[in-house]
Amino acid sequence: MLEKELKILEINPEKLIKKLEKFWAIKTFEWDIHDTYYDFDDTTLDKIKMSLRIRKKAWKFLYTIKKKIPHSSIKVSKEIEYPIKCIKTYKNRLDKHNLNINREKKKYRISYKIWETIFDIDFYKEFPPLVEIEAQNEEEIKKWIKKLKLEKNIQKKFWYRWLVKFYKKKNKEKK
Repeated sequence: MLEKELKILEINPEKLIKKLEKFWAIKTFEWDIHDTYYDFDDTTLDKIKMSLRIRKKAWKFLYTIKKKIPHSSIKVSKEIEYPIKCIKTYKNRLDKHNLNINREKKKYRISYKIWETIFDIDFYKEFPPLVEIEAQNEEEIKKWIKKLKLEKNIQKKFWYRWLVKFYKKKNKEKK
């Protein structure tokens, strides 16, 4: 599956949720998410723009493999995701293949859906709330940015690590 999304930063979650509900969005998820990324000691996966993640989403565990695909204005990645039946067995398998924890992140997420478009409102401790809009194509993402009046918000196609760097830089500039 190809994942196509864009992050809209520094949103007002309450206002956004009201707007989504006016468009008959359906809430599909609200819970904590804990992501743990794995790589080899020499960061082979990172070097080839891939990631392997175990996600604890509410009470379920999922493993995801992503491959970044270059795109000019949205984040695109090839994604494969499967449920994990036994987390202990799966982690043992990663150990056997010399895959180690590379990084972790935690967030609180509220997700909505309108037809095939997904709106993930994420709350991190490190920076202001954001929404990831995931749709079938860039035009659909841009359409919802306009409908939700988010054009003036910062729009970024980058991954979480770049988000951390972005806010570190932004906070330094404020001082």
